[in-house]
Amino acid sequence: MNEALIEGTFAALYRLRRRLQLFFLDEFDGLYEIFEELRDNPHCNGLDDDRYQRFLGPVPSHIVRAFVRLDEGELSNEDAFTRDPLETPLIQIYALWRSLIRSLHTFRRATFAFLDSLIVSDATAAATSPDGEALECQICAEDIIQPGQIILQLPCHPTHLFHRECLQVSIHL
Repeated sequence: MNEALIEGTFAALYRLRRRLQLFFLDEFDGLYEIFEELRDNPHCNGLDDDRYQRFLGPVPSHIVRAFVRLDEGELSNEDAFTRDPLETPLIQIYALWRSLIRSLHTFRRATFAFLDSLIVSDATAAATSPDGEALECQICAEDIIQPGQIILQLPCHPTHLFHRECLQVSIHL
């Protein structure tokens, strides 16, 4: 993340009254937690509908009101003479977090759609390669037939078989 933007954000937060400062810190923490959750969990299919609306839907009214309050002079007393340098980094970091979350959410959804579009191979037909040897997952190198595993076949070749879980984890942003 851009160091100047981070420094500008903290400088802007420092200049706010305590109540508004805590409000923005709490909001940014929530955005960061959602980002981390999406980033660190390749098994999730993006955000559920409620969290999508909360973090990626229209900007919530309480956020809009908070930015309006910046316009109305919610600065600390010693810094009430300047406003634009304060608003800019807060809006930029808020927009950046939403953009990062949206990109990751879209990527997770596209990954799941791609995996769902692959042919689920018949395990008994795929148990042996043409030369008679047992086939392996191309990622984990374990036998392709594993209890509880879903087997996916890439369209490029009938022996390109993967455990869905292995393929899902290996496709990451």
